[in-house]
Amino acid sequence: MFLLKASHVVCKPGLILSPGAIRIRGNKIVEVATSLEALEGEKVLELGNSIIFPGFINSHCHLEYTLLKDKLSASKGSFVDWLQTIIQFKKTLSAIDYLKAHSMGIDLLLKSATTCVLDVVSIPEVFLFESPYPLRVFSFLELIDVNCSSWTDEKLAGSLLFFSNRASSTAIGLSPHSPYTASPELYALSKRWCLQENGLLMTHVAESYEEYEMFTQKKGGLFDFISRVEPRSARFKKSTPLRFLAENELLTKNAFLVHLNYLDETDWDWFKKNSWNVVYCPKSHAFFGHDPFPLRQLLSRGVNVVLGTDSLASNDSLDMRKEIQKARQACPEISIEDWWKMVTVNPAKALGLQGKLGEIAVGAYADLVAIPFNSSSSSDLLEALLYEQKEPSIVIINGKIVHSVEAL
Repeated sequence: MFLLKASHVVCKPGLILSPGAIRIRGNKIVEVATSLEALEGEKVLELGNSIIFPGFINSHCHLEYTLLKDKLSASKGSFVDWLQTIIQFKKTLSAIDYLKAHSMGIDLLLKSATTCVLDVVSIPEVFLFESPYPLRVFSFLELIDVNCSSWTDEKLAGSLLFFSNRASSTAIGLSPHSPYTASPELYALSKRWCLQENGLLMTHVAESYEEYEMFTQKKGGLFDFISRVEPRSARFKKSTPLRFLAENELLTKNAFLVHLNYLDETDWDWFKKNSWNVVYCPKSHAFFGHDPFPLRQLLSRGVNVVLGTDSLASNDSLDMRKEIQKARQACPEISIEDWWKMVTVNPAKALGLQGKLGEIAVGAYADLVAIPFNSSSSSDLLEALLYEQKEPSIVIINGKIVHSVEAL
């Protein structure tokens, strides 16, 4: 058990304590108040002029692509060319490369105040060699069956065994990659497993105009590329990518839909029937020069929107603060509190962990970050955290100090 004290504690957007104190027992928060007295034998961390806040949740990342930082360019270029470059690059990577990429990515996340990440993993074998994550990680096994053998229940079960080395603070889900790289049969297998095991499903949908064009018009660069390697893709009737998945009942009700950059009016009705979580990746979106993201339309319909960085193959950072900065340029009217919800309480809700993650509250997991802050004012704390870009002085995940700038 230990006690944290600081000049400011952001419990969640709209609830700030100045000063604030947090008592942690095991991996949970047991008390939060403006002032708490130390108990006998209790360790006290006096952080002084600092802001303690719930660590960010990055709702979509590919840590295994961390080695691709600054190696690709595709802004307003061909998504297909970028995709083919990724495929070729992956062929050059060894298990050691994947381990190095994961380690580098985790370090970047910790230094930018992220305590939880939803990570898509295509090479689960790396978990045989990797020590448990210091982060809270939800690992999603990437599933693709274009130009390769079909997935079966047995093959899936065997692949999931590689995750048995993960830390207790992590969980697993499935990620059929996209409707153009995963067959309906593979989506159905994924959905069945998620329903049976209470697992999470994540998939890329309508990421590029080429994908939208492929499904709605059966033409374009992506259609030609996929048709060459997977002729069966031509058998599907014209539809939007989202409608194709929804009409064929291939998604769970609470699935994470990543990107959704290209929708039409026929897609919106499906949101009334489901509780999907939409992952917006602002900087990756800008990297490709996509059409404006339909954020206002999603929010006006009550859709749970969360933010992710995607990978360093289409981004130069894994910092959630920079994602908010980029997104605010397109939608400046959205309040800072609502942006913060997209990286804290909204993803917690999507994960089914409302009240457990993304906020500082009694009963929540102790996933906390502290950053130095030299002002006595509690006004605009969220703005200060967003733009000062300071490295955390301390990061606590699951009740354990996993990062600090000095010994505590």
